[in-house]
Amino acid sequence: MGRTRRTFTAEEKLKVVMAVIQDGKAVSDVAKENNIHPNMILNWKKEFLENAAMIFNRTRPDITEKAQQKKIDELEAKLQ
Repeated sequence: MGRTRRTFTAEEKLKVVMAVIQDGKAVSDVAKENNIHPNMILNWKKEFLENAAMIFNRTRPDITEKAQQKKIDELEAKLQ
């Protein structure tokens, strides 16, 4: 019988990675606690650290979308 591949949400991955980074737990311990291969945790940690700077570089899409919708509404009002 084949194994079923588990999927993890972003929140689950973050929780696991933060246990290693913030709580200082050993990867092997976190892997055992969560029944995850240690290499997977190391990959998630690497990806997290490589992309952490994006948090400070991104624009706020919710504000941008609101501003765009406001502009569209203003232009539509002028056309009427």
